[in-house]
Amino acid sequence: MSNPLRELSTYGQSFWLDFLSRSLITSGELARLIEEDGLRGVTSNPTIFDKAISSSEEYDDEIAELAAKGLSSAAIFEELAVHDVQKACDLFRLVYEASGGEDGFVSLELPPDLAYDTERSIAEAKRLFAKIDRPNVMIKVPGTPEGIPAIEQLIAEGVNVNITLLFSLENYEQVMEAYLRGIERRLEAGLAVDHIASVASFFVSRIDTEVDRRIDELLKQETDPERREKLGWLKGKVAVANAKLAYQRFKRVFLNGERFARLQKQGARIQRVLWASTSTKNPAYSDVLYVETLIGPYTVQTMAPVTVEAFRDHGRVRATVEEGVEEAEQVLRTLADVGIDYTEVTNLLQRQGVELFQQSYNDVLKRIDEKRRTLAAVIERRAGQLGPFEPTVTAQAERLVNERFIERLWAKDPSLWSADPATQAKIAQRLGWLTVHETMLASLHELEAVASDIQSAGFQHAVLLGMGGSSLAPEVLQRVFGNAEGFPELRVLDTTHPDIIARLQDEVDLDKTLFIVSSKSGTTVETLSQYAYWYEIIRSRRGAAAGDQFIAITDPGTPLERLARDHQFRRVFLNPPDIGGRYSALSFFGLVPGAAIGLPLKALLEPAARMAEQLQRNSVENPGLWLGAALGALGTAGRDKVTMLTEPAITSLGDWLEQLLAESTGKDGTGLLPVIHEPHQAPNQYGTDRLFVGIDLALQPHVESDALLLALETLGHPVVRCRLWNTWDLGAEFLRWEVATAVAGAILGINPFDEPNVQESKDRTNALLKTFTKTGELPEPPVLATANGIRIYGEFDTTSAEAAVAAFCSSVHLGDYLALLAFTDTRPEISWRLQETRRLLQRLGVATTLGYGPRYLHSIGQFYKGGTPNGAFLMVLIEPAHDLPIPGSPYTFKTLFKAQAFGDYAALISRKRPVLLLHIPADEAERGLDWLLQQLAVAGTR
Repeated sequence: MSNPLRELSTYGQSFWLDFLSRSLITSGELARLIEEDGLRGVTSNPTIFDKAISSSEEYDDEIAELAAKGLSSAAIFEELAVHDVQKACDLFRLVYEASGGEDGFVSLELPPDLAYDTERSIAEAKRLFAKIDRPNVMIKVPGTPEGIPAIEQLIAEGVNVNITLLFSLENYEQVMEAYLRGIERRLEAGLAVDHIASVASFFVSRIDTEVDRRIDELLKQETDPERREKLGWLKGKVAVANAKLAYQRFKRVFLNGERFARLQKQGARIQRVLWASTSTKNPAYSDVLYVETLIGPYTVQTMAPVTVEAFRDHGRVRATVEEGVEEAEQVLRTLADVGIDYTEVTNLLQRQGVELFQQSYNDVLKRIDEKRRTLAAVIERRAGQLGPFEPTVTAQAERLVNERFIERLWAKDPSLWSADPATQAKIAQRLGWLTVHETMLASLHELEAVASDIQSAGFQHAVLLGMGGSSLAPEVLQRVFGNAEGFPELRVLDTTHPDIIARLQDEVDLDKTLFIVSSKSGTTVETLSQYAYWYEIIRSRRGAAAGDQFIAITDPGTPLERLARDHQFRRVFLNPPDIGGRYSALSFFGLVPGAAIGLPLKALLEPAARMAEQLQRNSVENPGLWLGAALGALGTAGRDKVTMLTEPAITSLGDWLEQLLAESTGKDGTGLLPVIHEPHQAPNQYGTDRLFVGIDLALQPHVESDALLLALETLGHPVVRCRLWNTWDLGAEFLRWEVATAVAGAILGINPFDEPNVQESKDRTNALLKTFTKTGELPEPPVLATANGIRIYGEFDTTSAEAAVAAFCSSVHLGDYLALLAFTDTRPEISWRLQETRRLLQRLGVATTLGYGPRYLHSIGQFYKGGTPNGAFLMVLIEPAHDLPIPGSPYTFKTLFKAQAFGDYAALISRKRPVLLLHIPADEAERGLDWLLQQLAVAGTR
């Protein structure tokens, strides 16, 4: 049986749905309409969303969550609408691609109060277009006098626009002109136009509704038979006549016009005419009148769900849009003859259209207000199943509430963590992170100025020279959001490996590269060594102007500040000194690199400010207090391996969390071991020392991780779920986890703001370098065994390389953890072998970690030395293939790199834990790792 909806495409007409709701998406109905009925797009407006929200409970959880975050009803409505539009865009993505960008669009309306404000319409349309971030979204802008220039500007700036509320032919002419001017301006600027799409929404049935009403009024007073006949003949004809004449104007401009023909040769797309308001209001007329009479090429037919059902059932399809054009002209002449002013009617309808949308917008905000009142006052920003640990965690949270922990935390009371006056004095100088988001919001103008400066300078890359707290948050921002168009890509260089440094040098245009030198102390050896290397290269190219390619971020009064001033760096940012590195994500250390890549930092900071309000509540519902109570209580109960399962879109957050948890809690023989990026196992393979944390986006949970978490809950493992509503919640999540870590530290009885064991590896490295400076030789540990050119170091009772690996594996016991520490290149050929090594080590039945040196020394390395004394450490040092000088230093990068590996080996071996170090020659890198994989494959499993 034929489907009239699908047949429309044979006449060049696209079928779009004039309705969108969450349930339409989640039920699969929208996908069915695409597959079975040939649906090729969706439009929405406040009226549609009001109906959707009122008729479904699917929005309730999100409304409650957003309300708990402190969002206004208007902001909540935007979030709901944006999420629906994004999901719909994703469903239509294949239609969009298959049609070459002609179809597959989803439209979102601007707030109606902008209908008469040109500048705000432009700004808001650009913001929403960027926020939705889908190539197949259109922003609906009304064709009001103030909307016309906005349309032109938006087209010129590359925004897809659906022009709405068009009733008159003159107005439609203005819209077509605005589109053409926008395309011309874009071409004059040398920009592409082939991806820009636009439709002009010409409203139909509302014209008949208004004209018929006036005709009926005139018929009540008219006695002349001839005039009564004219009036009767007009009823139900004006809307279709008006639309058919609009199509004739469309043809003249886009199909037959020389002006557009020139633009089309340069890639411009036809602005199709879209028939809107096609539902029949008068029961005396056919329920498919306005669909059947306006079928033709290069048009879009929007239908409400009721019209879809009717047309699918009994619609007749044939080319009709050009039938009766002469009669259509006669209809408009007769309309004037009977005294109905066409211009007055169409202007009135446009004004009423804006007013109706404004009323619908107000109604939907009222409906959200009502739901906020009827839903729970506060939704817990937590979820999951803690099983038998739930009472313990609740009791711990209630104890903290009774002790006014949160009130004292925000008062920056150091006695929460220590009774020692000297320790308290140090802690008091590390609590600035609690309010730094406020400082940064006040500094937005400065950050925006540096962003503008970097964009204007034309930098293509920004290389961040920093370690640990100076590098991890910026890396998250680049990986999650990417760099904005026209801004440099951020490359994080947190290594001393000469091969990696040399490779980066080959990959960037040095004349268009900005270097961000980032160090809290201003003395970090890796950062200063990298700086010395790059500055010498840039100085050799630019002389005294070399500093123009450098930015510094540091604390006031550091050697780095003095160096930056002396060398006339482009900018110097002095961070508030009362913030430790791992707590500095929302300070200049995180946000200056974010500004450099063009992020709208306000969008990151405002959610953090709203989260701060929740984090100040002295209640078990406080999301930071509860999470910290769970971490601390479960850690003391032996569930101290905090295993993170993250949504791929935000997986890099795990690297930041690794440092925050490990360096904050791993001391005094206790701590929480973060386990990130670990390959998934069967649920029954995990030990009873695990706490699982799922971190995902509420509207796109990761199916694989979600299934694993559900299975783990079923087996009785404690599971915590953290859900971000969108990626901009990262700012809030940074702050939430910082508070949670401070809470957990208090429960564990440690100071979460120092890192007492980080210096140990540094001291041993410095001692090795001092010896090298004196003798020209870098001391190496005693060799335990050799195999295929590999030197193996360790304290096992064997001289066989194979037996050494077996002995190491046998020394690992249930309840331990196993760290794979890679002082290697990060090339794919190396990385996948290290991942496979980790997978084989998992067979020992313990939690595993994998870190690259020296990066991990500034992150989880503190835990390895100061945390729970049950770690086993398999180290791999692959000799770098190249070497690079460190200007002003008696040693090279290769020497520094190897000294850091040997220094950490010595620090770990001194703790009498199982440590095995494989030292592989550069030309045996892959074969050496393959040998290790072979040994592990037969070394035994549990």
